[in-house]
Amino acid sequence: MGDGQSAAEVLSAELAALRARAGNPSFRKMADRSGRISHTTLHEAVRGTRFPSWDTTREFVRACDADEQQWRRRWEELKGVPAEPAVPVVEATEADIVKTAAEPVLISAEPAVPEKPRRRRKYALAAVASVVVLVAAVGAIVVPKLKSGSLVDVGARVAGDNSKFVGDVTVPDGTVIHVGETVQKVWELQNTGSVAWHQRYLQRMDLPPSPGSCRTPDRVLIGDTPPGDHVMVSVPLTASPAPGRCWIGWKMVDANGKEFFSTRRPVYVLVTVVS
Repeated sequence: MGDGQSAAEVLSAELAALRARAGNPSFRKMADRSGRISHTTLHEAVRGTRFPSWDTTREFVRACDADEQQWRRRWEELKGVPAEPAVPVVEATEADIVKTAAEPVLISAEPAVPEKPRRRRKYALAAVASVVVLVAAVGAIVVPKLKSGSLVDVGARVAGDNSKFVGDVTVPDGTVIHVGETVQKVWELQNTGSVAWHQRYLQRMDLPPSPGSCRTPDRVLIGDTPPGDHVMVSVPLTASPAPGRCWIGWKMVDANGKEFFSTRRPVYVLVTVVS
């Protein structure tokens, strides 16, 4: 939220964009859909003068048929509510499964009763057959998943990490703005991988920016995003001091500025600046 943008202004811009995507229903119609909040309170949420309560934001989101959980995370992020620490998920490898299957399992603490050699051999053969069946099942399930590549991007730093650009929520390509004007650019991204996003950013590719170019923060925070979820990423953009075409590309990075998807095309903002 650089260039003097407050949390209330950022959230109001994103809520206004959500309402636009829902077809710009009137605030009275939205209040009717909610049945729990007045149209004046809903209108106040997009004015940017004060940060709306979660109750107001929730009813606004519900009236626009949007994902309540996604917007709850965004509201908490802008409000400054600390996120819960992510719990790492460790997936068992094929070797781990086979190793575990091959290890003996203690079923009873009672002393074993000696068996006849023939019966012991029969049980040993049954155990070997069980391991063979398990290995075959692992080969049938795990190997195709690894070969498919559906969750792995060739430029991803983390196995299973992937992303998808959903669309421009505000300021579509070619938008005309005036010299010195500030607009709020919002992108919608989706975590299409199996790795949760935490402490990630979108960072300008042209750092340091050339003199006279459009002004933005160097980077903006991406809210914590579990696999499968969508996230809105917002950045204030101030038009250049002279007319022209303004294009700025952005890549996903960590706190140290290292890219996550080096082979992916950047998301970008493209505006035409007029006097």
